[in-house]
Amino acid sequence: MTKALHPNPDIKSILVFGAKDHLGSVVAQYIKKTAPSVKLRLATHKAENLPQLQALFPGEEVVVADLLDESSMKQALEGIEGIFQVSPDVFDEDTLVDNMLAAANHVGSIKHIVRILGTPPGARLDMVPEDIAKYRHYPATQHLVSRERYLQSGLPTTFVNVAGYFMDDFIRMFSPSIFNEKTIRVAFNKKLAWLAPVDVSEVCGQILLNGDHKTLGQTIDLTGCDLYGFDEVATLFSEVLETPIAYDDDEDRFFDTIQPVFSQLWGEEAPAYFVKYFKWETEHAGLFHINDNIEQILNRPSTSFRQWTMDNKGVFLEAWADRKVAAENELLSV
Repeated sequence: MTKALHPNPDIKSILVFGAKDHLGSVVAQYIKKTAPSVKLRLATHKAENLPQLQALFPGEEVVVADLLDESSMKQALEGIEGIFQVSPDVFDEDTLVDNMLAAANHVGSIKHIVRILGTPPGARLDMVPEDIAKYRHYPATQHLVSRERYLQSGLPTTFVNVAGYFMDDFIRMFSPSIFNEKTIRVAFNKKLAWLAPVDVSEVCGQILLNGDHKTLGQTIDLTGCDLYGFDEVATLFSEVLETPIAYDDDEDRFFDTIQPVFSQLWGEEAPAYFVKYFKWETEHAGLFHINDNIEQILNRPSTSFRQWTMDNKGVFLEAWADRKVAAENELLSV
């Protein structure tokens, strides 16, 4: 287990994929603050994102890099020693690893890759039923495939596994029912470990900056300090946000809630797939547990769900205020 907070003298340049978004931007900020002498290269997959990325990191090198294009990867990795890599949901991990390996062999300078995973701790490919596993690049198997392919490739990789759910799923994926109805609508209630994205990002940055390579080939499961079911999250929200938040576990209403967005993102089969995936995950809920890896690596406590809710209280209040104004304007227009 890594612990010491000091830069790795072997790593002088780091490429951060997804540097504009969720995890990557905080990884880049952490590295910039903790080891300002390390050369940063910040990547986005769309050229139109470059101005925003440059504005976030003035003075740093920003590039377009497509994980699914070998020539793009070779250019992005040129002169790079460390890499932070995270994939979107539903992604071709086979092509990604093929391209990463070809690019790494081409540049000959890669010393350490930190790859984000998102799967129940201890999950294996043979635990996933065929009707789910046939969707090889969907969440139930996507991360397991990625780890398997990286290990087969021989690339120097540490896997950081988000062994639970992100707290900010409630202002992202699960937000519509909360913002519109003050209801958490997620089928298949189960106890999960909950993590703050900032904790995960800083762990990834610290592993890249550490001089200890004992984590290569290893999977480090990260959890927060709380193990809650969705019903317990609703109770916590009700208390901290001082507004009653309901919990609805009806499977049909859950499907109706995710159907429009998931179909648009990943196709017509996606909503039914994700319902099956949530059910499978619930059947293996016993795999979720709490550990202290965040505390050990960062030498500080992990973020509690209560603290995260207090810090983000304004997001919920603003959404409800906007909803109220919209409803009032609709009445006035009748």
